[in-house]
Amino acid sequence: MNDHADRFLGLVHDLEEITHAVTPEQAHAGFDEVALQVFWQRWPEISSWAGSLWRQLSEELARPSAPHLDPDLDEIGESG
Repeated sequence: MNDHADRFLGLVHDLEEITHAVTPEQAHAGFDEVALQVFWQRWPEISSWAGSLWRQLSEELARPSAPHLDPDLDEIGESG
């Protein structure tokens, strides 16, 4: 799964770079027909998947955090 996570992070980074470099209007006018058609055909499924992941993360992050329950990680201070 780490390979997928690494690839995903790279793709998010690449898409972010494109959105900073090219406006939607420039993309519509300047991208070739194949790129625009592939985007048009595949975006609904990709957007749905990304939206689902975003909603799950949003729900998770909206909950109060819980304490980590691992006694091996508890710090024990000594007085003296």
